[in-house]
Amino acid sequence: MQGQRLTPVYSQYWLNGLAINPAYAGSRECFSNTVLYRNQWMGFEGAPVTQTLSSHSSFPDEKHAVGLFLFHEQIGVSNNYDIYGNYAFRFKFAGGKFALGLKAGTSIIQNDWTQIEAGEEYDPEFTGDENETVYQPNVGFGLYYYTNRFYFGASIPSFLSYKKDIASSKYQMYNDINNYDFLISAGVLIGKSDILKFRPTILARYRLNNTFQVDAGANAILYNTVWFGLSYRHNDEFAVMLEYQVNNQIRVGAAYDFVMGDLAGKNDGSFEIILRYEFKYRIKAENPRFF
Repeated sequence: MQGQRLTPVYSQYWLNGLAINPAYAGSRECFSNTVLYRNQWMGFEGAPVTQTLSSHSSFPDEKHAVGLFLFHEQIGVSNNYDIYGNYAFRFKFAGGKFALGLKAGTSIIQNDWTQIEAGEEYDPEFTGDENETVYQPNVGFGLYYYTNRFYFGASIPSFLSYKKDIASSKYQMYNDINNYDFLISAGVLIGKSDILKFRPTILARYRLNNTFQVDAGANAILYNTVWFGLSYRHNDEFAVMLEYQVNNQIRVGAAYDFVMGDLAGKNDGSFEIILRYEFKYRIKAENPRFF
């Protein structure tokens, strides 16, 4: 492994904000907990299967917030784990709230090379230990501004990269701006009727080596309870989404991605399901939040 892995893709990124931006911590104005499961490119052997758990809350003074983000991804012969703490400093600004966020923690990479058949030929990449566990600490930064009808976020989830020294078989930490993921997210609420509203959102990711991805879509909101959504990811993926606000505490969502382009017909698409539970000790039912 060399460099920094790309920030994982989520179709329902607005419900899993702590996964892409530490400044999102506390923005729900309550103790918010979210679990996500994603099966990407179903039927494609070795494709990613991801689970995340995030919890975050602001302090009583509302200026400070903390969060915890846990991540697991199985991809091929590797299991990747992330354990990160998040902190956000928040203040009122231009009719909304602005936050600066930091994250720190470690990634844990477990590789089981015994599952790879290298054939009879000698391959130095798969010699040595049959199993490998690597710890890779990292830090990230983000900013987030939001009102009841708009949000904007920018973040660099990871600053540090790692490369393996073949001679020593050890991983070396380094910093290379070309490996940064620059993430921009934004959304706006259109309409004031309790019957129907619209919520366009966008998430863009860019690396200086010209790696670029954008996810743009919109949701129709019926009676502040049911969300129907469509989105397009520029690498030829379409997603359909459905969310339901069960009550003031519970919200569930599901998404299915249709794969186009080079991978079309080679897998059964991607499926994602998410559940959020909140202890709503500040948000009132008559003033729902849409981000």
